[in-house]
Amino acid sequence: MAVKILSHGDTDGICSAALAKARFPNAEVWFTRPITLLRDLNTIDIGNVVFILDIAISETHKEEIFKRIRELAQKDEVVYIDHHPLPPNTLKRDIPATQFAHEIGTSASEITFRLFESDINPDLDRVALWGAIADYCEETEFVRDGMSKYDRRTIYMEAGLLTQALGEAAGDYHYKREVVLKLARGDPPTEIPEIFERAMKATKREWEVWRYVKEHVIREGNIAILYDLPSGSLGKAALYALGTTGANVGICTRKDDDEIDVSIRRRAGAKIDLNEMLRHITARLGGSGGGHEGAAGATVPANLFDAFLDTVKKEISPVISRNFTLKR
Repeated sequence: MAVKILSHGDTDGICSAALAKARFPNAEVWFTRPITLLRDLNTIDIGNVVFILDIAISETHKEEIFKRIRELAQKDEVVYIDHHPLPPNTLKRDIPATQFAHEIGTSASEITFRLFESDINPDLDRVALWGAIADYCEETEFVRDGMSKYDRRTIYMEAGLLTQALGEAAGDYHYKREVVLKLARGDPPTEIPEIFERAMKATKREWEVWRYVKEHVIREGNIAILYDLPSGSLGKAALYALGTTGANVGICTRKDDDEIDVSIRRRAGAKIDLNEMLRHITARLGGSGGGHEGAAGATVPANLFDAFLDTVKKEISPVISRNFTLKR
């Protein structure tokens, strides 16, 4: 039985892939994104068991993705594990996978661990905890119970090192596969080669990005915008943009050939659903977008970016208050 694992390349996705790899040691691991999921599914031969982990369903390619999943599921299993909001007018039963495990507010790592819990080393719950912390999904019973098993400070330190190192790795998929393999075997991040060096390098670069954001961010009403970040994490730069200006919403962009990548973050309690907003805008204008209610991203054709940004500004403009008692 050939097993293919398609996962997101962030910490939650990699921890999810490690847990699936622990269950199926001979599985082949690929990294993908919502915008490339259809392409990658089309390269898989029918007759393989496929796991799709931590990948939001693109509104733009939804029907084609469902068609391909249906084709793959006719011959063998397709297991889809995710925690992103579904596209508009989509129900869980619409996803034609043989098994669709989906919970908003819970990390993909936790869902994956619970699915395989009876078949893998129980101490791999640490991997699920690291993925949950990295994706800000700590407010679950599983995480609270898990924290009572270990020292909280150690778990957070390991999660931080892992997240920073993987952020530095970016497109280094060979290294990310090595991390998946080490985590699947039960090695903690502190025992994985290059973790410290990569984490320190990433952290140093983050402070450089923070200073760059402070110097170049533009505030327009209740929105803080940083155009064309030269390097570093778009998501963290968007967070720094709102943090350094006091705005409710931070936006960061970067041009990549004929496309522009956009990341948007909102302050906790700001009354807007970024995932829903970006899905609707990209479905209408072109491109691909989505994520979570408070953190989302999009990729749009460069020639449509001005119209995209103007629409985003109009959608965000009614945001005028926030409830400080709400958690992120």
